[in-house]
Amino acid sequence: MNLQEAIQKITYRTARFPGEAFKEVEANPEEVKPYLYEAIDKAICEKENLDKDYQLHFYGLYLLAEFRDKEAFERMIKLVSLPSDTLDYLIGDGMTSGLNTILYLTYNGNLKLLKASIRDREIDEYVRSGMLSVLGQLYLDRILEEEEWKKFLKELIYRQDQGGYFCAELAGMICRCHFADMMKDMEYLFDEDLADDTVFGNYDSCVDIMFSYSDEESFCDSSLIASDYLKGWAMFEQDKRQAAKPGKEELDKMIKQLGKQMKKKPAVKVKIGRNDPCPCGSGKKYKQCCLNKPKEEKKEQQAETEEERQKWLSEYPKTGIKREEGKICLEDYFDKESIEIDQMVYLALKHRPGWIWDRESEEVMNNRQRIYLWNAFVRWSGKMEAENVSDLDEYDRKYSIHYRCRRWLGELAELLERHGDMEKYLEVKNSMDQYGCK
Repeated sequence: MNLQEAIQKITYRTARFPGEAFKEVEANPEEVKPYLYEAIDKAICEKENLDKDYQLHFYGLYLLAEFRDKEAFERMIKLVSLPSDTLDYLIGDGMTSGLNTILYLTYNGNLKLLKASIRDREIDEYVRSGMLSVLGQLYLDRILEEEEWKKFLKELIYRQDQGGYFCAELAGMICRCHFADMMKDMEYLFDEDLADDTVFGNYDSCVDIMFSYSDEESFCDSSLIASDYLKGWAMFEQDKRQAAKPGKEELDKMIKQLGKQMKKKPAVKVKIGRNDPCPCGSGKKYKQCCLNKPKEEKKEQQAETEEERQKWLSEYPKTGIKREEGKICLEDYFDKESIEIDQMVYLALKHRPGWIWDRESEEVMNNRQRIYLWNAFVRWSGKMEAENVSDLDEYDRKYSIHYRCRRWLGELAELLERHGDMEKYLEVKNSMDQYGCK
């Protein structure tokens, strides 16, 4: 197959992925670029009038990215700046699948154009989110200065009508860039219900991401190969003979795993050692806390075993670890007692996913939450007094990490009232009134 035949083969939609044609095209980048430019220009010009089976402009996005063709950048920006419905017709899932990488690999240094496009609310918010990822990658590449990047993020955060997905991406950028000094800005997005919490989760999940690091942190893929990326897309027929067997094996494996889960024996109770952390969550050793308390009182204070406690703290930012240059940790910003109080609140309020048959009942959940939050309240009250904190807002500014005081104190008061523990309920309500929680 010569180059002209290959270009013709990828110009229109085919039932199966045109692998041989892609190989030929990928081997001749300079000769094929003019055809790809022309195809993208054709799509921009014809919009919804473009033949629905025409595909060269779509393939061109990925091929030009693979070629790292900087001349294509402004042409691509023009294409993806078309109205959402038009763009959906022209490139479909390409609006979200790899668009950030396409723009990053073709980026020509025109930062002004990129920023202006991100600011343009007429452009689809998924597209703008992809553009935002490009800026994030430029920051990681040390091309974009930190202060300039933070300033731009703040500008976007406090604009109106940005769209929930885009605002979630803003929150994601803050936590994935580990900008702990922008936690309040990130919190604003959730307080004002601007960020879609299905993207990265709620604020508490974003805090976890803020203080965690992966081996390879990036926002864009620098190793895109168009044929490898596109060949598995649902738009193409796949080899059913190859696909059927792994699918059945995976299904059988899943059924067996589900069966084991359903037949799983109750967890064996782990004996607590005298010097082990007390399972009530106080932060003290067992011998210094619940060991010698009356049986009824000990039962009340044990929210769950230490094994369960550590399981649900697995995503909580690591503490007491060896410090690494360039990486932040909670201890850089919060004292030990603040972290211990926050952990109790986290163990009470952080969403616990799991199989539907393996989840705790509402009664068990409420009991766990009530015990953890009460223990947090006792420690919190002591800290408020010891630190001479005047109100809840001051505490939040200095010490709150995952959750603000008003939220978890309100949850605790409601749980205590529902449980009928009026003495503790009144104590919590009095503290809330004392420190200005209306």
